[in-house]
Amino acid sequence: MNNITTSLGQTAELHCHVSGNPPPTVRWLKNDAPVVQEPRRVSYRPTTYGSRLRIRNLDTTDTGYFQCVATNTYGTVSTTGILFVKFDPAPTPLPGRPSP
Repeated sequence: MNNITTSLGQTAELHCHVSGNPPPTVRWLKNDAPVVQEPRRVSYRPTTYGSRLRIRNLDTTDTGYFQCVATNTYGTVSTTGILFVKFDPAPTPLPGRPSP
């Protein structure tokens, strides 16, 4: 899983590429706690390659370690990525300079 740095209010997608036979079940964790889905903001779903976690309207509190845990009858594997949400205030013109 990739690390992502993005800005306040944006949307982040974390992709977990996993396969197996039997097909694994996938869980998402943030800082070792289960990710709680929020209508129209935080969601995860199975994909052809594994699973995708999408977080919309990002807040700095969404920053953290995200882990995808895949389990089937043969065992468990996991991968971790970091989501960093930075606070980017709107630029303000400097006094005495023309705005672009």
